[in-house]
Amino acid sequence: MAEIDEVQILPDPDTHQLLTSTLERVNRASNLARATAMQRDAFFGKELREVVKEVAEQQKLPDPFITPITERVAASLTRRAGKQPKFSSLQSLTFPAGAFKWSSDGKVAMPTAKGKRTIRVRVDTSRGGLRPPLEGRPAMLVLRNSEFYLSAADIERAPASTDDDYDPDSWRS
Repeated sequence: MAEIDEVQILPDPDTHQLLTSTLERVNRASNLARATAMQRDAFFGKELREVVKEVAEQQKLPDPFITPITERVAASLTRRAGKQPKFSSLQSLTFPAGAFKWSSDGKVAMPTAKGKRTIRVRVDTSRGGLRPPLEGRPAMLVLRNSEFYLSAADIERAPASTDDDYDPDSWRS
């Protein structure tokens, strides 16, 4: 049976606005945390986590956001020196598996900027069993075409093809 790697979130209008606001606030906090960490030479470990925790408190984000922000800022700081690109306002955010509580009735409890919310999801049951999708897997909150999705973060995604990848003799093998 195929494993489900993505589910669509079906928020009501108020929850949709809350999820949008959550992404905006988290990305703003991530940018601020990265800048503060660079000023304080706190590039990893406990020092970076303390910087992120301080920024999350300033931005009034709940504790479940500290770990995801710390991980993304740490990854950002390991890139080469020079001008670092900022996190865009609606950039996706990866949560650890423990951040979600899946129910068998097509709902997920997940962190938002105003605490946990239980939200309906659409699941294609023809591609999996009745077990809650993405249960026990880290997932990314993604906004795509004005709709929210939770996508599995533990799968390897193929990079976009470029002209450099083209092999004119590949059909011969």
